[in-house]
Amino acid sequence: MDKEKVEGLVETVLLVTFFTLILYLGPATASDHRLRHELPTGYGASDAYQHQTRAQAIYDTGQYRKEAPYMMKGFKDVIGFYPPVLPHATVLLARTSGLPVYDSLQLVVGLALALGALMVYHFARSMSRAVALLSLPLTFFMTTGAPFLGVVTFGQMPFALSSTFLITTAWAISRISLPRSRLLIAAALAGTIMTHTSETLFFSIFLAAFFGILTTVRVITEKEKLNSIKAVIRENKELIMALGIATAATLYFWPLFIGIWLKMQPYVGIKVETESASFPAATVHLWQFKLAYAAIIIGLIATIVLAVQKRKELERLLHNPKLFPLIFSAYMMLAGYGTYLGFGLRSFQTRLYWPLTLAPLAGYGIYQIVKPVTAIIGKRINPFIATATITILLSAFVVSAYYEKPAAASMPKQHWDAMRWIAGNAPEDAKVWVMYSDVYTQTSMLYNDEHFNYFVERSDAADMINEISANNGTLNRNRRVSVAADTGAGTPYRKGLFSFGRHLGETSIFDMCSADYYLVDLAFSERSAQLQQLNLFLIQRFARSNMTVEYKNEWLVVLKNNNRGGECLAA
Repeated sequence: MDKEKVEGLVETVLLVTFFTLILYLGPATASDHRLRHELPTGYGASDAYQHQTRAQAIYDTGQYRKEAPYMMKGFKDVIGFYPPVLPHATVLLARTSGLPVYDSLQLVVGLALALGALMVYHFARSMSRAVALLSLPLTFFMTTGAPFLGVVTFGQMPFALSSTFLITTAWAISRISLPRSRLLIAAALAGTIMTHTSETLFFSIFLAAFFGILTTVRVITEKEKLNSIKAVIRENKELIMALGIATAATLYFWPLFIGIWLKMQPYVGIKVETESASFPAATVHLWQFKLAYAAIIIGLIATIVLAVQKRKELERLLHNPKLFPLIFSAYMMLAGYGTYLGFGLRSFQTRLYWPLTLAPLAGYGIYQIVKPVTAIIGKRINPFIATATITILLSAFVVSAYYEKPAAASMPKQHWDAMRWIAGNAPEDAKVWVMYSDVYTQTSMLYNDEHFNYFVERSDAADMINEISANNGTLNRNRRVSVAADTGAGTPYRKGLFSFGRHLGETSIFDMCSADYYLVDLAFSERSAQLQQLNLFLIQRFARSNMTVEYKNEWLVVLKNNNRGGECLAA
C-alpha cells in the first residue's frame, strides 16, 4: 500500500473514531447510552422541555401553523413562531425510526455536535491536513459536561444545530470556486436562518464588515468609483446569489422574525455583561479551556501575522481557503465578546460552540508549536503519522484532564407517569392546579400534561403555610400563581400578513377551587417537611369537599374537582 493510501486510511479511521467518541462521551452519556427511554432523559432545564414538547405537539397534530394552546396560556390562535427546522427534523426522525420524540430530539442534537466537529475538520483542512488534525483536540471540550454540553442538557438545542449549519456555511464559502457553489452555500445558510436566526445575524455582521471594508478600500484606491463597486459585486457574484437564494427560500419566516422576535428581543444598545443573567450555568470564558487557551491565543497571534503578510490578498478573502478559516474563527471569538457591546445572551450562546468554532485557531496555534518538532522527526517518520500521533495524545489529555460526566435524567418516572395520565384522561379544556415541588422548578416540563397549568411557586406555598398557621387552619381561596407558558415571544397571533398582536396579560391571582384537576406531591425531602405537611393538609381538605382521587402513586396524587367553583377547602 502506497504512502497516500496509508495516510488516507489513517485519516478515515481517526475521523470515525472522533465522531464516535464525541457522540459517546457527550450526548450519549447524557442519555445514559441508550437510544430509547421510558421518559425524557438528559433534560436539565426548562428550555430543553420547551423544545421537546413543541416537537411532540407537532408530532401529535401534524402541523405547525399554530402553537399548542397548553404551552400558550390556553390561547388557540398563537401562530407557530419558532424557527421550524429542529422540531420538524425531530418529528421526521421519530416517524421514521419509531423512537419517542424526546429521544429523537436528543439524537438530532447529538448528531449535530458530532457532525459539527467533522465539518470543522474539513473546514480547517483547506489550510493543511496537519492544521486540521491538530484542530480536533479542542472539539472534545464539547463533551466535557457543563458548560459546553449545556447546549444539550440545558436546552440550547436550536442554537447547536444552527451553529453546525453556520460552520457548514463557512465551509461552503471556502469552496466557492466549485461549480454552482451558490446552491451549497444557500442550503447551509437557509438551515441557519430556519433553525436559530441569531446565528445568521452574527454571520451577516461578518459579511457586512467584509464587503464594507472591501468596497471602501476599492473606492478610495481606484479612480473609477462605480467600476470599483461593480468589480466587488462581480468578484463575489456566487456569494451574493447564494444570499439571494437563501433569503427567497426562507421568505416565509422573515415576517415572523422581524415582526415578533426582533420586537420582543431588540438590540438595546451598549451594555457590558461579564456573566449571563439569563443563562448563568452555561456562561463560558476563554480561560475555561485551560492549557488549550494558550493554543488559541498563539493561533490568534499567528493569524494576525499571517493576515498582515497576506494583506494584499485580503480583498479576495472569501476565495482564499487557506486564510478564510482562520479569519472566520477569529471573528467567532470576537462575536463571543459581543457581551461587551450589548449583544448579551446571543453572544454568550456563541461561546458554547467555541470548542468547534475556535478549533481552527487552536489547531493553527498548536501547529506553530509542533512544526519544528515534526520537521526534525519527519526525516525518519512520516510527518502525517507524527501529527496524527500528537493529535491522539492531546485529545487523550483533554478527555482525561477535563472530562466530567454529564447529568442524566432530571424527571422522576412517577411525575412523568402522572403528567401523561392527565394528558390522556383529562378533558382538553381542563385546568390543572400544580402544588409546588422541587421537581417542577423547570416549569416547562409541565407542558407534558398537555393542559393549562397553574403552578404554585415555592414562595407562594410558604405564604400558604404562614396563613394557615396564623388563621387556625383557614386559607383564602384566591391565591397568587404562575402560569406555565412559553411567553418569550409574547404569545403572538397574526393580525395581518406582516402584523402581529400579543397576548401579554398574566394571570397572577386565581381561585384555587376553580381548577379541574390538582397535581399534588406526597413525598418531599427532609428540608421541605413543611411543604409536605401543607400538601397533606390540602389533600385532606380537598377530600372533604367531594374531590376524588383519579391517579396515585407513591410520590404524588391527582385529584378531580367534582364541584368546580364551589367550596374546596371544607374544614
